[in-house]
Amino acid sequence: MSEYLAYIKYEGELVKDGYLDARKSAEILIGIDEVIRFFLFQEHKNSSKLDIEIPIRVEKGSWMALIPPDFSSWILAALGGLVTAYGATALNTIAKNDFKNVTSKDIAKKIVKGIKWTIEIIKHLKKKKVKQFPDAKIKLEQGIQMVGITNENGDILYVPLEYLELYTKVPEKLLDKLTKQIEEERELEIDFSNENKGDKDDTGSPAKITYGQKSLFYEDKDEDDILFPELKHGTYIELQGHLTRGNEKTNTLGFEYENHILTCIPYEGSIRSEKQTLFSNCTIKGYVDRLSKDGTFKEKRPIIRYLEIENNDEEKPNLFG
Repeated sequence: MSEYLAYIKYEGELVKDGYLDARKSAEILIGIDEVIRFFLFQEHKNSSKLDIEIPIRVEKGSWMALIPPDFSSWILAALGGLVTAYGATALNTIAKNDFKNVTSKDIAKKIVKGIKWTIEIIKHLKKKKVKQFPDAKIKLEQGIQMVGITNENGDILYVPLEYLELYTKVPEKLLDKLTKQIEEERELEIDFSNENKGDKDDTGSPAKITYGQKSLFYEDKDEDDILFPELKHGTYIELQGHLTRGNEKTNTLGFEYENHILTCIPYEGSIRSEKQTLFSNCTIKGYVDRLSKDGTFKEKRPIIRYLEIENNDEEKPNLFG
């Protein structure tokens, strides 16, 4: 195996040949991108200005995404792209203040350690989010300030203060795309390569999430969470409601239906032809679209791809006219 700094991998019978469904792989890679960017931003606020291509490779054996040892050089290259947008002075300020050690592996290693400690803390506390630890115990270990946090069983886990503070900032859904794909025969593991292990502020072992621990990180959405489950993907509908907005840039309409605003897109053409029905009570006729980003038909909120909108506010002919 070629040299790498750290890995994020799935192993088990379901990936013994290194294969994973293309859609699952795509979602995982997006999740890795989001997680890395979050921890990078916590360390270097100006990284939000960078257009960074996360360097990931997938290799056979088990499904693995590898972070290369020169990850920091990618950040340095991205900094160069800021010259045009922000000018040399701004670039120098960012580089000086926020990226003092971009030639080292420190940035990438802190990201990986942040992910690993977050996983271990969630497993220990059995909670995604805890912001205060009033009963914490403090100790100095090898020059690192460690905080002992107690779980419901009275067990204590000592965590470097730096990474405990990071955990309190992690959004509850940040790891969803990574943990969603864990199954009975497909576990998640994150760690450094043998050559890069041994930092005194590391967890000391791989961060693993088994199928039995999945529910601590990812909660499957119940059918009750789906808005209007009776509106199945691909079915023809005629709904009565009220047009509340129009956006020519996105070519969408807002349609109020049973106290919810649904996005409506013309089956073909532009919403400009609906100017006469905007802000009116109407009947919208078309098809339900629940296609989600991962290619399945499970989108929580339906989109209406309409064929026709009938204005219900138009004056009807008087019978005695």
